Amino acid sequence: MEAVLWTGARLEFVEDIEVRPPGTGEVTVRVDAAGLCHSDLKAVDGHIDQAAPVVLGHEACGVVVDRGPGVSIGVGRKVILSPLRSCGSCRACRAGNPTRCRSETKAPTPAFRRRGAPVEQFARVGAFARRTVVHERQVVPIPDAVPDAAAALLGCAVVTGFGAAWERAAVCPGESVLVVGAGGIGLNVVQAARIAGARQILVYDRNPRKENVARRLGATDFRATGSLDEAVRDSAPEGFDAAFECVGRPELLASAVDALAAGGRAVMVGLPPAGTPLTFQMRALAQDKALLGCRMGSVDPHRFIPGLADRYLRRELDIDALVTAVAPLREVHALVAALRAGRLERGVFDLTGATPDLRTRSLS
Repeated sequence: MEAVLWTGARLEFVEDIEVRPPGTGEVTVRVDAAGLCHSDLKAVDGHIDQAAPVVLGHEACGVVVDRGPGVSIGVGRKVILSPLRSCGSCRACRAGNPTRCRSETKAPTPAFRRRGAPVEQFARVGAFARRTVVHERQVVPIPDAVPDAAAALLGCAVVTGFGAAWERAAVCPGESVLVVGAGGIGLNVVQAARIAGARQILVYDRNPRKENVARRLGATDFRATGSLDEAVRDSAPEGFDAAFECVGRPELLASAVDALAAGGRAVMVGLPPAGTPLTFQMRALAQDKALLGCRMGSVDPHRFIPGLADRYLRRELDIDALVTAVAPLREVHALVAALRAGRLERGVFDLTGATPDLRTRSLS
């Protein structure tokens, strides 16, 4: 079976990965499309602790093709894959907060093998393979009408960015919003803030090609030059009601806190390298300001993702604008190079075989 593998020394496209049958409470998902996220590259770059070899990928959609004992979801259902392998029974899960579950576990037996040796699943998913095995709680049914490339992004970029603004910061009508970083997640923060009724949305990103898509999705202002502090002073001298750091850099998060108005909320959405310290002036949190963490949008994917799919089908949520390039798995190096060069909103792997070569909407 084809897959994208991080060996611990290099990124490889391989064709000899094997997948086991599903066990109790598990399903086999035929992966049809998977998004390439910066988080996948954090394993390659050593910014997170990750055992190797590992099948990368965690943002995907597909179809349930097999199920183990005790599974209720039917074979043939179109689903979104989620990294959240929550227990479903702890206090956090019972309260509808699976991102706070402390009982998350890996699969009892590795889902993948290669040449007789076990292979890890990145983020408990391993979506860069034609088939993967996950727990039933890691799949969310969605309508068949959502196209694969758009559906794949619901599992990370859309739910994380939208949830950060809608749920974690609870952006309200008339508020001002700062979004630092216009990647796949930051652009969905922009969409959520627009839908919530924000009156001002400033996007700060050093890549000027991001301006068109940011404005298409709801940004009222865009800055690619100068410092973040200068952009804030020019756009909202009294501060922002909500600020979202979507890059994972401590100096940008500190500036986001400084950018807050009284009662403002700064949300850390970007994932920094492991062990990254944060230093800022403690008095920056005076006047009822708050610094908030955020994991996967701080939402229950089983309740939140179906609503996002409905918003997409009603044309309220624009996911198509995020899909810059589509490629087969074998062109992983080209897609990764485009992501690192800042030429993608989101690149998507087509695992169905329908896309024989890399296709781009526009990389200008």
